[in-house]
Amino acid sequence: MKKYNLLIVLLLIGSHLFSQQIHSPNEIFQIMSDSKLSYEIKMLDKDIECTDYSKKLNYHNSYRVKTDSGLYTFEFKFNDIAKPLFDKAETFFQSNSDSALFYYELSLKADSSLYNVMTYIGQMYEHKGDVANTIKWYKTAIGKNYIDYMAHWFLADAYLANDDLKNAVDEIVIAQILNRNNQGIKKSATDIFKKSYLGTADWYFNPQMELKKVSKKQISLAINEKWTGFAMAKALWTYEPGYSKSMGVEPGVYSTLEDRECLISLIVALENSKTEIENDPQLIILKEAAEKKFLNEYILYEIVLPQTPFVAYQLPEETILKIKDYILKVRNK
Repeated sequence: MKKYNLLIVLLLIGSHLFSQQIHSPNEIFQIMSDSKLSYEIKMLDKDIECTDYSKKLNYHNSYRVKTDSGLYTFEFKFNDIAKPLFDKAETFFQSNSDSALFYYELSLKADSSLYNVMTYIGQMYEHKGDVANTIKWYKTAIGKNYIDYMAHWFLADAYLANDDLKNAVDEIVIAQILNRNNQGIKKSATDIFKKSYLGTADWYFNPQMELKKVSKKQISLAINEKWTGFAMAKALWTYEPGYSKSMGVEPGVYSTLEDRECLISLIVALENSKTEIENDPQLIILKEAAEKKFLNEYILYEIVLPQTPFVAYQLPEETILKIKDYILKVRNK
């Protein structure tokens, strides 16, 4: 049985790490000036294209268990009795809902821990037009395995079909958090958001900067002027000897404190320079997220989850619900 437990400092939201002092842009500039390294700042020649995250996906093969020591994620494994029954159900999936349902139910009876099969049973009831059982089985799957993004997604579509927009919105947003880059979920979210009069604009965090170590003692920062504060702080975290350790983070370990400091430096620098940001949704949303105390959620949803979607499987339910609040109250309000 394959087991995952991500040791990532970003999960320590609200911990002692965030009591560490955040440096102002002026302090960051002074550290750079006093450094033994030489930091050279120049303007970018052209815009940086956004990274394509479409292949960074979670798959419907995991469940998690909560223990006293934390949250652990496992891969589903079929026993010798359940596997042939499940395979038989799969052969009927597209052509015969009744037969597929029959064999899915038999495989679940053979192994009641196959929570993903509950989602497929829900799909079969949906194909049959049985709304009550459709919703019942999706909710059962979620109750057993909260990280089942597919159950949240299909439940959202079932709610939408029954004009229950509030619950449809809640479920599709959770599905998005659990599988940030899934294009099918994005399409369903757009449909549900439109019908709910929510914003549908989609974008990825895309800092306009390039950091490069030119030599042992020279660091190059190529930036769009708006991103000066972010780039300067990120350069210290990336290259300045002893900087991350001085912030309470061991070298080579990612902490959301890093992006928190970089983003705060970005916001302060933009305000000090009175730079216009009305045409840049990621900066507009960032400013509002900070004002409404959703900066941690911005970091997780906009920076961490696109790059490492599996992290969502390690987030406590209360953190996922706070990210949902950020999306509905700030990002797609």
